[in-house]
Amino acid sequence: MQDLSLATHGAFVAGSKDASYLLLGNGDKLEISKIEALTGLSSIHLVVLSACQTALAAPLQDGVEIASVAYYFLNRGAKAVMASLWQVSDASTSELMQHFYQNLARDAQPTKAEALRLAQLSLLYGKQVTLEDIKRGGIHIEPVAGKTSQQTSTGANVSHPYYWAPFILIGNGM
Repeated sequence: MQDLSLATHGAFVAGSKDASYLLLGNGDKLEISKIEALTGLSSIHLVVLSACQTALAAPLQDGVEIASVAYYFLNRGAKAVMASLWQVSDASTSELMQHFYQNLARDAQPTKAEALRLAQLSLLYGKQVTLEDIKRGGIHIEPVAGKTSQQTSTGANVSHPYYWAPFILIGNGM
């Protein structure tokens, strides 16, 4: 199973796919036209786009078209894309991604959707949340001594949905 993770910055310009891009490490822009030309994405099970607004579509869409940066990776054959709906915080995104990948690497091997959910809950509750923590009808999490429920390992308060809710999984969540 192959994954592609692009931890970068980007811009989404509604109605102008030529102005939308992901910023590469060398400073070049990966524009939509270049994403449309990518080959070999059918062997990629997950593309993670941690840049801002990579799942955002143009306003007033009727649901038939999905005009986001994430769509173009799906259209080229990727099985699933994790992307963001709004401008994201670098610090909380880094924290979320660390939890997400730790979850995927666990022996219990949660699905991609479960791994994302657990990562989001970890930011909400301020501690690593596992499948064992989740009970039917709710979550039972013991507080961490000396740490409020809203602090991450960096000490930042990221319990507000702005920090953990922008990322969604599009495509195959298994």
